[in-house]
Amino acid sequence: MPRLPGRSLAALLLAVTGAWVLLSAWLWRTPPIDNVEQLVWRGAVEWGYYKHPPLPTWLLAAASPAWPATPLLTYLLAAACMVVTLWLFHALLRPLLGRGDALLAVLAALCLTYATDRLPIYNHNVVMMPFIAAVWCLLWRTTQRPSLAAWAGIGLCLGAGMLAKYQMALVALCVALWWLRIGGWRVACHRWGLALAAVLAALVFAPHLLWLTAHQWAPLTYASDSSLGAHLRWSARGPHAVLWMADWMVNRLAPAWVLVFAAAGVLSQRPDNPERPVPPPDRWQRDFLLLAGFGPMLLTAALCLAGGIYLQMKWSTAFALWTVPAIQVLLPRRWRYGDAPLPRVVWAMAGLLQLLLLAITLHSASLQAREPMRKGAWRQRDFATMARAIDVPVDVINGPCGVAGMLARHLPGQPRVLIDGDLRRSPWLTPTDLAQARTISVWPTCQVPEGARPLARGWAWWTHPAPPPVADGPQAAAEIARRAQASHTGGTAAVHCP
Repeated sequence: MPRLPGRSLAALLLAVTGAWVLLSAWLWRTPPIDNVEQLVWRGAVEWGYYKHPPLPTWLLAAASPAWPATPLLTYLLAAACMVVTLWLFHALLRPLLGRGDALLAVLAALCLTYATDRLPIYNHNVVMMPFIAAVWCLLWRTTQRPSLAAWAGIGLCLGAGMLAKYQMALVALCVALWWLRIGGWRVACHRWGLALAAVLAALVFAPHLLWLTAHQWAPLTYASDSSLGAHLRWSARGPHAVLWMADWMVNRLAPAWVLVFAAAGVLSQRPDNPERPVPPPDRWQRDFLLLAGFGPMLLTAALCLAGGIYLQMKWSTAFALWTVPAIQVLLPRRWRYGDAPLPRVVWAMAGLLQLLLLAITLHSASLQAREPMRKGAWRQRDFATMARAIDVPVDVINGPCGVAGMLARHLPGQPRVLIDGDLRRSPWLTPTDLAQARTISVWPTCQVPEGARPLARGWAWWTHPAPPPVADGPQAAAEIARRAQASHTGGTAAVHCP
């Protein structure tokens, strides 16, 4: 099969991502909780929000005049982030690994979760990914040919990435480590370039930093309630970090390894081909790919060991695809394609993997559709039917962001959302708005309190803004726990009732 030219690569990326977007739009009754949050937060363009930095919400707000702010728009934005990421991914790997191995890495990345059934999820990890790819591309460019313009681009991308998610700081640390690796202090362009990148990144991030100081560091407080403030005991930190890295390498990347090592197996069955020269990577190429593939992982594990942070498994999302070329560069030369085109059998294996992932997704969707109100079946909940249970005029819905946001989309006039009854979390509302608004509240409860009405299994609604008191008795603690969990997850969980 001939090499894939640029236009064909773009067509491949658009075809695969487009197919998964259309499949998800057809399968899912309800968009992912992260997408719902962005649709709610879009009600006010701020320098920050109570859980995260503002860039994903800004992008959604900027795209809304050209396309209605619907779940489909969030799917398209998520797919666009993935296409840009993989395009840059391929552009960087092509000179480092060769055309064949670069294309194999792209095909492997297209089998990962965030390029398949989770592709339409529009969240801060997804928006950060193109900026990570851009930083790696620019960093290698200035390594090959020192350039202040490339360093300026690195600084702007680091600052913008920090406006997407604070994990971008891991990439900034990797940039500093690479500067040390190449002896950046010896070259004037690198010395001034690193300073320029730091200044530009700080300038881009500064308005959000000012917002943080004015809002009691709300996103960091939110994170400390779950992960940053876990303070794992010393004996638990090592095993937890090892488990997290094992999930990254073995679980998250499993489909990619199937394709990469199957493709290597194809080569092992063939005699050496003089038309397939695979020059050994120089030391800088190898070290650069190893830093991109393992740097964020090891830095995050070190934070767990030093600070007792509870590492969420999904934190590998934005970085995992870079581990694929890091492993490829370590493979024996006889297992690599270099600049040689991929044989048809490798393309067939990539297609079969996509079909297998499609079958798994269809099976999972059918299981969730049988019991849509159970934990983990958020995407099959029928909020249109739930909204019909609300038979009063509504201007504001108070409750967990996910449930309240989806009900608002199905009610006349699409009322605004008061997240957890907290105006600090809902900057699109003012006390005057609430005083004049017709407000209802929704909250998880297994026993519908007096004055409330059932909404769905495990949920009730009422026409006064504050949640009703929890009844006395043995179920009181369970009710409090359900409410706390619903507040933390946006309403995706805490609806199971005995």
